[in-house]
Parts: sequence; structure tokens; C-alpha cells
Amino acid sequence: MDNVGDFFFDLSDPDNKHTMMQFAILYFRRPKNVPTGIINSINFNSDSTQRKRKKWTWKEIAEKVKHTNKPINHSLLRLDSNEADKLAQEAFLCIMRYMGDENLKRGQTLTDCIYELLMICHQYHPLRDEVYCQIIRQTTNNKTSKANTSIRGWRLFSILTAYFDCSQVLKPYLFKYLIDMANDPRRAYHGTALICLQNLVKTFKYGGRQFLLSGNEIEAITMGKTLKRQLYHLPGGHRKVINTRSVTVVEEIIQQLCQELNIRSAAEQQEFCLCYILESENKIKMLANDEYVMDVCTELEHNQKQYFLLLKRTVWIHPLRLDNARYIDAMFFQIVPDYVEGLIIAPKNGKISADVLDDIARLGAYLYLADMERPARVTSKNVTELIPKTVYPIRTVDQWVERINAKLQTMQQHNINQIDARAYFLETLEKWPYFGTTFFFVHNVIDENEQTGECLLAINKHGIKVINIKDREEILKIALTE
Repeated sequence: MDNVGDFFFDLSDPDNKHTMMQFAILYFRRPKNVPTGIINSINFNSDSTQRKRKKWTWKEIAEKVKHTNKPINHSLLRLDSNEADKLAQEAFLCIMRYMGDENLKRGQTLTDCIYELLMICHQYHPLRDEVYCQIIRQTTNNKTSKANTSIRGWRLFSILTAYFDCSQVLKPYLFKYLIDMANDPRRAYHGTALICLQNLVKTFKYGGRQFLLSGNEIEAITMGKTLKRQLYHLPGGHRKVINTRSVTVVEEIIQQLCQELNIRSAAEQQEFCLCYILESENKIKMLANDEYVMDVCTELEHNQKQYFLLLKRTVWIHPLRLDNARYIDAMFFQIVPDYVEGLIIAPKNGKISADVLDDIARLGAYLYLADMERPARVTSKNVTELIPKTVYPIRTVDQWVERINAKLQTMQQHNINQIDARAYFLETLEKWPYFGTTFFFVHNVIDENEQTGECLLAINKHGIKVINIKDREEILKIALTE
């Protein structure tokens, strides 16, 4: 978990005075018969019950920060309009209904309560502090005999902290409350309080969930299930199930998947991204590191999209490391489609050097050995799968078959296995200029009023190139330093 103390200030200090009682005295709505200055007569640092005025007693203040079975007649905080006051009262009823302290309206579900409460907080930002004060109140000293009301309150708290931050005024008090609850194992719900605390830290760091959580997610949280066993894919068919929380962000998933590839460096992990793939639409979208995974999944599922999540390398600054079989597989299977499609190599004026031609034959042999289900020799029927489309026409089918089989005959004497073949393929290809390039098909690029039409956008560690699709000539080049 993020170091909460370092996050903004040290709330573990026993002398810290950020209690909800103190906050209530300073910021809660006061009774009509209590003048504004009355708070100055209350001694925060004394156990004495003596006060200059007795209009607002300690007992009355304490009642404002602990659980109640009755709806509130006014907001807890001093709000700026009657409309806000009414919304605050409705928000409190949502909390009570979800917790079971108040009956649901006819036809209303627990999910409806959550949606209504989230919409109130979303549409009127000042009410976020109010709602946090309300949920703190309803999770404090809850002595009701109704089953599940206390734990439901804390589970609702965990949902709110996944979505909304609070004002800088309330912030130290809110964190203090959660830290005290989470750090005291004698409290029945300290585990859920810790989840709330972790959620809130992430909300301040990443901005909070952006989409309404699904009915299934609400039901799961209500039942105490805080983890979803989400499936993630690596290139090459490897899959990994990761326990994904409501507030898990893409960056965390990238870190865990990179560890599967033995990538420990944070800098190297930044060269990867998480994508979702819509196979039926032939669509891929790269996700930002600060996106919430459950937001992505919820939106796709709401739109009835069939998708899967895939780790993809998008930048190739760090050199290849061929010390891990899963890493080799991931890099190999990611780059092979671009290679066979001809994106990484193209002849100029229909010609190619003898050295590159020899490399292509060798790479074809490695590709062949990388799949153990192939027959013993390359034939005219399968050779097209081993040669880039852009260079295939410069030799006859029989010539390609002969060249690759000659390479195979030499390699097979060394008993090269699948992983070795894939590693050698990557090592050979790494020397090519377009290795480690991410390609995008672009409809048009306008440069000084000149339009390119359909072209390739190639991005790698050296910079950006715009390439003609037909002859692969460079149209525009921008160095990384520019």
C-alpha cells in the first residue's frame, strides 16, 4: 500500500488533533440558538466540562458524529443553498437505505441507492465532504441490532473512496479517521477500513473511478467480495489471472505482468502498455497507465463487447534480454506479425542486398523451427508464412524453399529447440533499423499543406517516420531530439 503518512503529512502522531469531534465543532451546522463565536469557548485540550456557554453541549456535538437511526432534517455541514441542503438529506437517506437503517422505496434496489448517491456527489462537488461526514457518522458507534448494517456501511465507504476525493479542509480529518480505524485490530471492521484507506490514497493519486460500477460489482462488494479474478494475456498465448480490485489501475497490472517476464526495472516496465482487443472489430486500444481497469471492463461489458486484455511492448529503448522463456515468447509473438506483413523490411526499387537476403532465409528457418508442429522440410505450400510479403516477390517460390531448407539443414545439426529458434530470430532481427518500431496506419498526414494520403507512421527510439505504403520510401522524418 502507498505510504499514507508520507502522502501528505504524519497522521500517526498521537498529538495530532484531527478528530471528527474537532471538525464538527469547526465546520458543522450549528443550532440556531448558538452564536458563531461559541466554538471559541470550548476547550479542545481539556477534559473539563466547563464552558462559558451551554447552548451546544459536548453530548450534542458527539451525537452529530455517531450513528443515528433517524434521517437528518438538515445537512451536517453549512451549505450554500436550500437545494444543496435537500440533496444532503436525500444522500443521507441513500446511505440509510443501503445500510438497512431505512426501508427501500418501492421498486428500489441497493444498486439504485449506490447510483443515486454517486450521482449526487458527481453533480454537486461540495456535497462530497457532506457525504463523507455522513458515512463517517453512520460507521461510528453503530449499536443497532439490525444484521449487516455496520459492515454495509463500511462497504459503502469503500465504494465512495474509490470514486471521490474531498476538500483540503476535510482531508486530514478523513485520513485520520480511516487510519485510526484501520490500525486498530480490536475494531471489527479494521480490514475494510484499510481497503477504504487504500482506495482514498489511490483516488488522490489517480483521480478516482470515472464510470459507474456495474450491478454485478455492487452486488459483489455488498457481499464482501473485493477482488475480481481478471484474465490478462501475454503475446504467444500465455495467460495470467490477477486479482483485480475496484481501484486497480493499469500501471499496477503492467508491473505484475512484467514480473512474469522477469522485467524488474521500473524504467523498462514503462516500455509496456496494456491494451484491450476487440477481435470481432479488428480493433486495439492502448490504455493509459492511470486508467482504472474495472472502469475499462465495465464500459466494454455495458456495450456488450467481447474483449481481452493484452500486454504489449510499445517502446524498445532497453535491449533484448533473452534470459527468460516467457519474455522470449512474448517478444517473438508480438514482432512476428509485423515481420511477416513486411513492415520491418522492404526492398528499395525492387532490390535487396545479399546480406539482408541471407538474413531473411535464416529468419525463415528460425520461424520454421519455432513451430514444432511443422513438417520436416519447407515446401512451396508453407514457405509464404516464413517470408515478409514485401520481399517475397523478388525470388521464386522454389528459390525461397531452397534457401530456407539449406539453412535448416545446418541448424538441425545443432538441435535447436523452439525457444532457441525464437531467441535467435529476435537476435538477428534486432540489428535491423526498423526493429522495435511501432507502426500505425494513417489515413493522411499534412505537412506544409502537402498531403500524403494513406501512409505508415513508424515510431521507435530514434524518432518518428512517415512512410509511403507502396514503395516504403520515407516521406517525413522527425528525430527524437526534435
